[in-house]
Amino acid sequence: MTTNGLGSGLDVNSLVTQLVQAERAPAASRISSRETKVQSRLSAYGSLRSTVAEFQATLKKLQSESAFKARTAQVSNDTLIEATAGTQAATGLYNVSVEALATTQKLASSGFAAATTSVGTGRLDISAGTVNFSVDIAAGKDSLSDIRDAINSASGNPGIRATVINASTGSHLVLTAAGSGSAQGITINAVSDPLNGDTGDLSQLNYNPAASSNPMEVKTPAADARIQLDGFTLTSPTNTFSSAIDGVTLVVAKSSPGENITININEDRGSTRQAIDQFVASYNKLQSQINTLTSYNPTTKVAGQLQGDAVTQRLASVLKSELNTTLAGASLDLDSLAELGISSQAKTGALTVDTKRLDAVLSTRMSEVSSLFSGSSGLASRFGKMLDGYAGTSGVIESRSDSLRSEAKSLTAQKQALDLRMTSLETRYRKQFTTLDSMLAGLSNTSSFLTQQLAKLS
Repeated sequence: MTTNGLGSGLDVNSLVTQLVQAERAPAASRISSRETKVQSRLSAYGSLRSTVAEFQATLKKLQSESAFKARTAQVSNDTLIEATAGTQAATGLYNVSVEALATTQKLASSGFAAATTSVGTGRLDISAGTVNFSVDIAAGKDSLSDIRDAINSASGNPGIRATVINASTGSHLVLTAAGSGSAQGITINAVSDPLNGDTGDLSQLNYNPAASSNPMEVKTPAADARIQLDGFTLTSPTNTFSSAIDGVTLVVAKSSPGENITININEDRGSTRQAIDQFVASYNKLQSQINTLTSYNPTTKVAGQLQGDAVTQRLASVLKSELNTTLAGASLDLDSLAELGISSQAKTGALTVDTKRLDAVLSTRMSEVSSLFSGSSGLASRFGKMLDGYAGTSGVIESRSDSLRSEAKSLTAQKQALDLRMTSLETRYRKQFTTLDSMLAGLSNTSSFLTQQLAKLS
């Protein structure tokens, strides 16, 4: 609790507050000013590191030769066939016709009165491709639906699915192969022995593709896809041909025997151009940020957050140096970005692109452009290694940021120490002025007493 002067009328609270504020102001202003600058620089370094990392991500796309080996696949009729070209695909023109699609075999039994109708007991030996498995059919578990369930849950079943279709012709057991293609064809052999107590006629579910006739009917045959490619016949168990042409995947969608389809494999200059454009845009973003952070406006007298900062100035310098470094061993007329049609503005450092020059070079000298950017000595790799020294976890930007964070902690500690010192000072001042107030009050009372006594004498 505090009060104003009781006897003297001295404003103790106001005096103490003003004296403490006068004592605090210089130190508090110094700490606050430095804290603002530290936080501003920390924010600027964080933003700069983020932009450098963004530029590095763009560079990674150019470090690999795959960025310059992308291929396009143009198909004259993509309703019949689709083509996808990888980086290993050789450019060329191919003629294809889709003779047949791959199909998945379906077998159906003859009609039974109902799904609960008993078929017979014994064992079904089933094979599909190179896989064989057996299903035991026991008494009381030999209905059409029981056999379906037994097949689906059988150990070793490679994926053959059994269902029961209830049609107007009765209930039919339908088996669907595990996959398409002739190799996935199903064979079923019923084994029944009346001497062992087997009953019924399980042989109604027999199917042997080599037999002249079978109780089970083929609803969909097991067949491979078939195409004609430049006069050669190729087959596939699925509708995908992944090795017909090196680096090219063909997916047939519809058969049209005899119809010629052309597939044209070309260099994908568009994707390469896009990667280079992204490099230019990302570089310009970084350069613009550096310019802003290190700028000074003489009119407004406002400086950038990192104006005069040695780290940022050094980064700007090495960026410019890397841009102008030529590729050792390359053709003299294509060993730098400038000869590719990419040049930097003297004032801002931003890159500009001569699109006609760039497109012309890409159309005729793609492999040399690839060497300029990719590989261990290419521009993208050099830029990446250099920037790791700045934006990496142990780079100079992070090191400088650590120093600033340490300084920020120190400033916080200084603020806390200042608060403690001011609290102690306020206590001392208040004690001193309270004592002074009491003394003044005593002197005032003495003065009044003497005045009264003198008045009586007169």
